[in-house]
Amino acid sequence: MKITGNRSISSIIKIFLIILFTICIATIIAVPIIVENQGTGNFKQMILNETLGSTVVCIYLSAIPALVMLYQFIKIFQHLKDNELFCEDNVKRLSIISIYCFVISTIYFITAIFAIATITKYFQEFVYYILFSLIILAIIFGVAGIGIKILNEIYKKAIEYKEENDFTI
Repeated sequence: MKITGNRSISSIIKIFLIILFTICIATIIAVPIIVENQGTGNFKQMILNETLGSTVVCIYLSAIPALVMLYQFIKIFQHLKDNELFCEDNVKRLSIISIYCFVISTIYFITAIFAIATITKYFQEFVYYILFSLIILAIIFGVAGIGIKILNEIYKKAIEYKEENDFTI
């Protein structure tokens, strides 16, 4: 199967990313509505809850950069579909993605600090699981940010070499 062009892996991945983007936006909108209509409380009370609130706020704060990252990936795969492999737009998009990976990693580390504060206050077992998950996610996004930044630099060099090659010919 082809990697670039129509009916390629990149076009399939682009469609998958658009579906994922739509699902994420629908989830962000639907969760407060579902919580409000359950009758067990309202969304504002859930956020103000000390044990659960910081995690909910973390998820919503990290959703915005995650959506921006998804959008950037959709645009990158659109370029791949259009057979525009080495263009400056992809370099800019990779740079934005790496920055937002670091932003999400920072959000998760800060939330982990708040989770540590609630552990000492409540000693609830699920808070340990939340803390462990937050730290693992922070590390994953930090490493992904570093990896994408390195890929971005490699991509810049590839574009430079391609431009030199184009001038030589």
